[in-house]
Amino acid sequence: MSNLTVLNVKIDKDLKRQTQEVAKSLGLPVSTLVTSSLRDIVLRRSITITDEPQLRPEVEAKLIQLSKEAKKGKNLSPSFTNSKDALKWLHSNNKK
Repeated sequence: MSNLTVLNVKIDKDLKRQTQEVAKSLGLPVSTLVTSSLRDIVLRRSITITDEPQLRPEVEAKLIQLSKEAKKGKNLSPSFTNSKDALKWLHSNNKK
């Protein structure tokens, strides 16, 4: 027997339409987006409501790590004067 249940909520029509568009572009049903959001709330035991975009903690940590490496000169590409050389470097196996 399924462990699923139905959750009925009232939301703004425009929000519903926008959510459906996002879900469609991701190839997912709206229920998957809602379930994912609810699981995140349960996992974190918190919800953030803000009008400013915020990074997820793991993304912020990764960006901080990359910033520190860049300051040390690690994992940086050389500078290029044209896109041909940049693409050649990107497709080479000699990246350091």
